[in-house]
Order: sequence, then C-alpha cells, then structure tokens
Amino acid sequence: MTKKTFLVEIGTEELPSKILKNIILVFYKNFIDELNSNKILYKKINYFSTPRRLALQVIELDTSEKINEKIKKGPAIKHAFDQEGNPTQAAYYWAKSCKINLNQAERLKTQKGEWIIHRVKEKQENVELLFPKIIEKILKNINLKNTMRWETGNLKFVRPIRNIAMLLDTKVIKSIIFNLTSKNLLHHHISCKEDKIYIKNATEYPFILFKKNKIIANYETRKEKIKKEVKKIAKTVNGITKIDLFLLEEITSLVESPKALLATFKKDYIDYIPEEILTHTIEKQQKCFAIYNINLRNKILPYFIFIANINSKKNKEVVLGNEKVMHARLSDIMFFLKKDRKIKLENNLPLLKKVLFYNKLGTLYEKTLRLQILVEWLSSYINKINKDHLIRSCLLSKCDLVTQMVGEFPELQGTIGMHYALENKENKEVATAIQEQYLPSFSGDKLPSTNIGCLLSISDKIDTLSGMFYIGEIPSPEKDPFGLRRATLGILRIIIVKKIPIDLKKLVEISLKIYTTKKIDYPIISKKIIKFFISRLSSFYEKKRYNIKVIKSVLSCQLTEPLDIDKRINAISNFKKIESIILISKRIDNILKNNNQTIFNQIKIELIKQTEEQDLFKEIKNFNDKTKKLFTEKKYKEILLAIKNLEKPVHNFFDKVQINHSNLEIKTNRLLFLIKIQKIFLKIAHFSYLY
Repeated sequence: MTKKTFLVEIGTEELPSKILKNIILVFYKNFIDELNSNKILYKKINYFSTPRRLALQVIELDTSEKINEKIKKGPAIKHAFDQEGNPTQAAYYWAKSCKINLNQAERLKTQKGEWIIHRVKEKQENVELLFPKIIEKILKNINLKNTMRWETGNLKFVRPIRNIAMLLDTKVIKSIIFNLTSKNLLHHHISCKEDKIYIKNATEYPFILFKKNKIIANYETRKEKIKKEVKKIAKTVNGITKIDLFLLEEITSLVESPKALLATFKKDYIDYIPEEILTHTIEKQQKCFAIYNINLRNKILPYFIFIANINSKKNKEVVLGNEKVMHARLSDIMFFLKKDRKIKLENNLPLLKKVLFYNKLGTLYEKTLRLQILVEWLSSYINKINKDHLIRSCLLSKCDLVTQMVGEFPELQGTIGMHYALENKENKEVATAIQEQYLPSFSGDKLPSTNIGCLLSISDKIDTLSGMFYIGEIPSPEKDPFGLRRATLGILRIIIVKKIPIDLKKLVEISLKIYTTKKIDYPIISKKIIKFFISRLSSFYEKKRYNIKVIKSVLSCQLTEPLDIDKRINAISNFKKIESIILISKRIDNILKNNNQTIFNQIKIELIKQTEEQDLFKEIKNFNDKTKKLFTEKKYKEILLAIKNLEKPVHNFFDKVQINHSNLEIKTNRLLFLIKIQKIFLKIAHFSYLY
C-alpha cells in the first residue's frame, strides 16, 4: 500500500468573516464524502482556513491502484422474462447497453425483489487525475447564498479565487480548476505580495506559511493566540478583558497573522458616554477588546486592544492610526449624546406621530397606543405589578427611536432609551423595561428580567405579528423579512420560562381587534396566527430534543396555553412508568375501534355484576374525586401517578370480564367503562401518537 500526503490550497480574495468557518466545514465534509464514495482510504484529513485561503491536507492517503467492482442493475426478473422463461425486449436492450450477452448476466435477490445484474470490474482512476475533478466539483457545488462572478467567466464562488496549489508529497498535481493552473505556489499574505511562498512537499503545510509570512492557517490555533495575547496585554495596565466569543470568532476570521496591540482613548469619554454604549462602540463597531479595571470589573479603563493583521515594524504608527479612528467615533457619539440630552425623552412622544411604523399599520405613536391597550390587558396575568410603571414604560418605549443616537446606532434601540430615561429621573423599573422590550432578540438570547419588561416585550411582539398577518404579510418557509418566527419564539419562551398562564387565543384576538383600518375575517386570521404559534412551539421542543411523538400527542389536543402545553410535555417526558400507561390506552383504543359505535348512555350501576367491574368502577370514581383539583391546578405528574393506580383494576377487567357480552345492554355498559378511561387520557394528551 502506497501512502502519501495530499494538499490543496484555494487562495481567494478576502472571505466574509461570518461564514468562514461554515465554508471550510462544508468543503471538508464534502471532500470526505467524495473520498468515501470513491473508496479511497486515508488516515486523517486536516483542514485550514484564513480570510484568504481554504486548505485540506490528507495524511497517509492510499494511492495504490485498485480494482473496483460495480453492479449494473437490469430489469426485475418479472420484466426480464415472460411466463415461458424467454427473455423480453427490456432484457435484450439492457444487455446491449452493457455490451454483454444475456447468458453473461447474473441474478440478484434482495428483500425488495429479484433482478438481473452484470458485475463490472473497473480500474480506479489515479488520484492525480481524480482529485482535481473532486475539488472543482465541490467548489462549484458549495451551496452559498451570496456568490459572485469575476472577470469574464461564468464561474461563481463566494469571493474570486486567485490561486490554487495542489501537491501529492513532492509532486505538483497540474490541472486547470476555475480557469487557474494549479501549482506549488501558496497564496501570499495581503501585505506581502512580493514574497512568493513555494512549497516543496505537502507535509510542509502549514508550517511554511508561518515561517515565511507568520500566517497561522489553523483557525483554532489562531483564535487561541489572539485570546492569550489579549489577556496578557490587559494585565500590563492592571486590567482584564471580558472576551466575547462572537467577537473573538469574528476577529479570528478577519486576520491570518494576528498581532495584538494596546491603544488608548481619552478618559473624558468614560465620564460622558454610558459604559454600555462605550463597550458596544469598542467591541461591536470597531471590533476591538475593551479593558476593565482588575478590581472593579464593571469599570471600563481608557484602553482598548485591537488585532493587527501583521506584526509591522511601524506598530507605533499603526496604534496611532487606530486611536485616531476610535477618537473620531467616540467624539461623534459625544456630539449625538449632547444633542439628544437637550430634549427630555417624553418630549419625543409627539414626534412619533410623524414616523411610520409600517405601511398600512400606522405610525409609531399609534403602535404605542396599541401597546398600552395590550399591556393593561396582560397585567391581569401577573400579581402585584405596578400599573403606573407599566403604562409609563409603554408610553416611553419608542421615544428613543427619533433620537440622534438610535439614528446612528439602530441596534442600540431600547438601550439608548433606558439611559435617557434614567438621566430624566424615571423609575429604574420603567427604564429597564424600555431596554428589555426587545428581548429576546435572537434564539437563545436572555429574557427580560422584570415583569414589566416581559409584558412590554410580549405586547411589542404580538402587535407586530398580528399586524403583519392583518395586512397579509405572512412569512413563508423561504422568507421571513420581519423576523416573525423569532418574535413568536420570543413570546413563547417568555410565557413558558416566566410561567405566565397566557392563553394565546385570547392574546391574538385582542391584538387583532385593535386593528380596525380594514375589514378582515378575524376568526380565520386568528386561527392562522395560532397555527403559526403552534408550529414554532413544535420546533422549540424538537430543538430541545424532546420526543417528537410526545410533542405531537400534546399539540394535537388543540391547546392554546403554552404554559399548560409545557407542563403536559414535561410530565409525559419525565414520567418513568409511562409505558404501562401507554399500554392501557392502546388496549382500550383497540377494543373501542373494534366496537365502532357511538355510545351516549351513562353507566348503569345495576348492570355491574362482576367483582372486577365493581373494583374498576370504584377506582374510576376515586380517580375523578382525587384528580378534580389536580386538573384545575394542572399537576400532570400527579395525575399520571393516579392513572398508574388504575393499571391493576383495568388489567383485571380485561382479563376476567367478557366485554363483548351476548347481552347488548351489558356489553354497552362495559364499553362505557373504557370510554370513561379513554376520556381521562384525552384530558392530558392523545396517547395514540405514542404507540
């Protein structure tokens, strides 16, 4: 067996940082699939990615020549031969296409039937010829939303491909891929165009990149280097960094020769700009790391760390350049803040009358009035809530949308409002709710911490959701431009996690009826919104790895209270002896299916003769007495335990009582026992989904 190392490096223009990790993983997985389908053996595949390159390195690749056997499947035996055993035209045509006589064919019998086949032994294509085809196929078929064409060709990729290197040990595999001839020249660093990096052996990768241009091709190694340098530099000024994983990932995807450098900004900015806004500017806007006081961990220091893409001899000039950019950004923010602070937040409320929320859905002022109606209605679901604070937070909720700061930083809506509210001496609970109305903003995001924040968030999201359905802007599986799936999931998460017993049907009805600008069929639109909620709820539990059968068993009950649904799903999922309850339900369903008749009668006590009947009747009565309060309190775990107690009398009834009695009246009476128990099950879930 001949074992070698294969290398391919695709040199590109700057790849988008947000999708770099995804691109290389798709490239890597698709390459593995191709090797497996071609039965090519190897020990390991390393993958590498930087903003300017994607690379794969196959270790101990088996390059020895192989003979592969392929089966050419013909027609089924019943179509290949007639009743007398003579070959049909279909068989002759197939044999001709295989360039064989029919007597050379074999028969293959499987569980699905029997066919005629022909075994063909083929010499596997040499990897030097096969791999370029595989590489080109993968590059052409990587499914990316935003691709581009370059120069005069019709080839598409996420960014123009400028160089391809391909080696098998020391041998250069020469081929034309994307109109480029592959060679042993690696893609250069963006700042080192004159430095040509020739690779003599595939095993030299990626070390030769670091040796020549200090390029760290391994993503995780690069990320770890940035992390260590940032922490080390922060200590030099008695500080610490709160490294945000998303920021670290983004910066790792932006550089290939990382060098962490310390820079400063004026202390005046700390005194004037709220810390949350300052941190957002440094980290989200400028892609740098903020530094905090080592003792007072929430106190930001007048320093920041940025990651250069090369260790330059002119690092001092690089630092000065970054400080100028940061100063310009922070001075702009100071200007906007000074301008905004001249006007009290509440004085912005009339200005909302001139700002359109959405076409056909009125202004932001009208939305504010709708939110007021919704939060007042929702307040009945939470005990001891300050209604004055609730209404105040609602009235101020959109006032920051007309400020200079939000105009410049729309992603800070709510956060700006909170700071201005606190500066205007508004109640802290009111200010917090203004910020929290947009939570959760994405899947897995934190939820509002206050009750007022929860109700304002639900109101804001349901108003948008109902409004969009009201004007027919319903999301499709492909498009959801208004983020209605995210908003719906946010409402559901708040209701379930915060244990608010809101009925979606009532919530949707009241939010829809506030819209009166055009005539619609309110019941039909309401049903569509409820259906949308339930579909999101199903996805929510599926992503949390709940059994799909359990999810369906509960959601099929047409329930509209998410908290109640959650209690049922969790009770069934966590009940250890659920299988014995499922067995009872299944036996009852099977008997009732076989006696397909509608029975409206009540159980007649005088017809209960056998001991087993009497025992079961008594247990059903006891069950109803014990669980009446439990059903009201929605304590499904305790209800399932009570059902478990019916197991023995039910099985005794099945084993010793003849249900299909010759006397129709007795038979009907005994079937009524089963109907009673079936109704108990249906009060929790449709257990038939669990069979």
